[in-house]
Amino acid sequence: MRPPSEALLDTIVALATPVGRSAVAVLRVSGAESRRVLARVVASGVSEALEPRRATLAPIVGGDGERIDRGLVTLFPAPGSYTGEDMAEISVHGSPVVVEALLAAMVHAGARLARPGEFTERAFLHGKMDLPRAEAVIELIEARTSCAARFSLSRLEGGLSRRLASVREDLLAAATALNATLDFAEDVGEAVPKAAHARLQAADGELSRLLATYQTGRLLSGGCRVVIVGRPNVGKSTLFNALAGSARAIVTEVPGTTRDTLETTLDIAGIPVTLVDTAGLRETDDVVERLGVERAHEAAGKADLILLVLDAAEGASAEDRAAIDALRDRPILRIANKTDRATPSEVAAALPEAFPICGLAKDAGDRLRALLSSEISARIDTESSSEILASLRQRELVERAREAAGRALESLSSGESPEYAASFVHEAIDALADLFGETTSEDVLQRIFSTFCIGK
Repeated sequence: MRPPSEALLDTIVALATPVGRSAVAVLRVSGAESRRVLARVVASGVSEALEPRRATLAPIVGGDGERIDRGLVTLFPAPGSYTGEDMAEISVHGSPVVVEALLAAMVHAGARLARPGEFTERAFLHGKMDLPRAEAVIELIEARTSCAARFSLSRLEGGLSRRLASVREDLLAAATALNATLDFAEDVGEAVPKAAHARLQAADGELSRLLATYQTGRLLSGGCRVVIVGRPNVGKSTLFNALAGSARAIVTEVPGTTRDTLETTLDIAGIPVTLVDTAGLRETDDVVERLGVERAHEAAGKADLILLVLDAAEGASAEDRAAIDALRDRPILRIANKTDRATPSEVAAALPEAFPICGLAKDAGDRLRALLSSEISARIDTESSSEILASLRQRELVERAREAAGRALESLSSGESPEYAASFVHEAIDALADLFGETTSEDVLQRIFSTFCIGK
């Protein structure tokens, strides 16, 4: 694969809408030869008369001049386009036959098929957006809840970038003051201006606040995995169905009905939650059930939160206590199910730390959702944090910048020469430059954009 700097010489084309039959399909072309490619697939005379950013209805033709369809053609001249290059979009009927014929005609006219994320990559390379904004594009496309989409859109519009730019301004101001102190040390000594110290403290505080948002960003993008575990016949599948709002899991009085994991996705407190039902935890000679139990243990090991279901009438058995002990390092919510078979005082005495519920009650799903919402909301902050870190790459670079800023402050507090503090400040500035994509290697860029869909 050629590096991005060379790939920019190509004119690229891709389907920008999902593959398959649809009412409309949109194809995008970008690059220096976009107008020439359009002239080959749009009926003669129309392509030359296209007005920038105005959709024009035109006959669409193939490489042999035969009409393929009639569609809307929109030209976006450089630099006022998404990619910063000459770019166009053609909307045609969403027939796979039409799309395939048009793609073939555009490739025959001199374009090549785009790689995943190559349009956004070009937008980044042409300075139309920085790397946090570019990353927000795929985050918005893949958002699974309205809350996740809202924060992705804010990053795409530059909210996070502006916040980071403000931090960089503080660091640059501190670096300037420290360097000036070193340059004129013979005349005024090495006393560091109070303003430099204040700007460093402001940068350190803001970076720390941003780091605290990563948990929210991770949950919004990756979601929360909630796994239901417990002994056979304690009502795990009943609770699963109550949360799902439908009879997804088979429920019977026969222990060991569930043999494999079953999943569904919920929106809880704006977080995409993957809810997992598992086989009952017990020793068994049944080969299939034993595999289900093994998968239950594996699922619990990967969970962000475990719902351990207990029988309210029986209390905690030896098997339950063994499960609690095995999962002691995992976040657990204990659920006392089947409260219709025991009095409230009996449940409170037998399972004092468990949330009492009857999975068959009409309000069971609402009560469990409220419980999960409270638990998940305690881990996130989607209101006070206007911007959040959404990726591990961002978190690591912000952490690197914060550590460097903190070391600079420690150096100044200990009375060391401003030269040491200045070197740490420059480390922090370098980390932010990498975060913005200004010094990011081509390998890292290709890894980021390869996660995008084709056509974006």
